[in-house]
Amino acid sequence: MASTDLPDSLEDEPQPLRLVVLAGHGPRSAMRGADALAQHFGQSHRCLVPLAGRPLIAHILQTAAQHPRVTSLAICVERQAFEPVWDVLTQIPGRGTVALVEAQADIAASVRAAAKDWEGPLLVTTADHALLSAASIDAMIEALDTADVAFALTSRAAVEAAHPDAGRSFIPLHDGEYVACDLYGMASARFVDAVNVFRGVRASDREGLRIWRAIGLLGFVMVRLGMETLAGAVVRASRRLGMRVRAVVLADGTQAIDVDDERTYAIVEGLLGDYGEVASLKRENNGSSKAAYA
Repeated sequence: MASTDLPDSLEDEPQPLRLVVLAGHGPRSAMRGADALAQHFGQSHRCLVPLAGRPLIAHILQTAAQHPRVTSLAICVERQAFEPVWDVLTQIPGRGTVALVEAQADIAASVRAAAKDWEGPLLVTTADHALLSAASIDAMIEALDTADVAFALTSRAAVEAAHPDAGRSFIPLHDGEYVACDLYGMASARFVDAVNVFRGVRASDREGLRIWRAIGLLGFVMVRLGMETLAGAVVRASRRLGMRVRAVVLADGTQAIDVDDERTYAIVEGLLGDYGEVASLKRENNGSSKAAYA
């Protein structure tokens, strides 16, 4: 009888990845009014704002299209933006499947809709993450080999080295100050609800509320007092959520700089001038693209 075991080459075949890009207004528009940056450029959505010669969302779609593990792409946006976003997609040669998914009432619901019928790992990011690098995707994929949920961070020193005026709100831990990057991963769609904790239920959620949800009141107090380490916070989150949580500390501080307003728009536009030239070098230079894990 012939063996039914798979050849080693197939057993070692890496799992395909779906990248979910959150591009909609979300609840922000109802609570704060129209997106100021989109209005400034006369666009309905921030993801369509022109940046360095093409729509903002095109930058992250290009990175996804060129990554060998990203074989499926789901973009969450309001239905009225389907046509212009699809026009952007048609200009970017890529591989795999692409789906436009109507944005839902909250972030987790949007991700759940985008993860429908997908069995493998997922990464979640935002359309304004124009500087997302292939090295960051690689680091998250590696983390998901041993974790149910992973989230990306970078240090204050790395952000300030990338741009001194980036101006982010940092989490004060005993072993350093960190800031969350808009990049989250799940080993499968079963862990989608963790996005509510790390990304926030609403766009207005502050960092402190996310920490509270993830590690509880005692952990939150310890963080605020500078008594908790990153590794300790991850252990607390894993126990509280009943999941294997992993923090990925990226060496590249640009990964925490999104296009949120006119100030950060100018910063990212300037960084993009050099980013394309050095991206391939970063991938080749292990020292500059390595991530630490907690």
